Amino acid sequence: MKNYNFRKRNLFSGPHLPGLLFIVADVFAWISPAMLKSTSSPEKIAWAGTGGVLIGSMIISSYTGTLIDLGRNRVKEYFSCFGFKFGKWTNLPDIRAIKVLSVSYRTTNTPNGISPTLSGNVIQFKTFLYSESTQPVLSFEYSHRDRAVRDAEQLAAGLNADLELRLSEPA
Repeated sequence: MKNYNFRKRNLFSGPHLPGLLFIVADVFAWISPAMLKSTSSPEKIAWAGTGGVLIGSMIISSYTGTLIDLGRNRVKEYFSCFGFKFGKWTNLPDIRAIKVLSVSYRTTNTPNGISPTLSGNVIQFKTFLYSESTQPVLSFEYSHRDRAVRDAEQLAAGLNADLELRLSEPA
């Protein structure tokens, strides 16, 4: 593995949800003249729908991430939009240890009359990359245990670092 790419993205929460709604609403705007009587010109409908789909696509395609070049020992924290990654490469200190921890906590949504009021226990898996200091150089969060372990194993092999797994057993 030459590069490691960690993408932080969730299509159904945060800013990605309005982007998805933009696209759905504007696709409806495109097809609505076929189903409903409209006084707007087809050109206006086409331009409005196209603009909304472009804005929605831009929102959906945007995310942040971290790219590690294992061959050159450098890292780039980036923002991506339409596949273009914007960020600056910096040198990565020698990584000596990689630790994967499972963290569990209880989450609740505050009732607001709009979103459902859900609560429950959440388990996240956090991967920390350490150099000589006791503070991690980089950290990554995963929602799935298997992906966290797989990625940590790949990073440990690529960076020639020790791997330590501190994972609680699934309940």
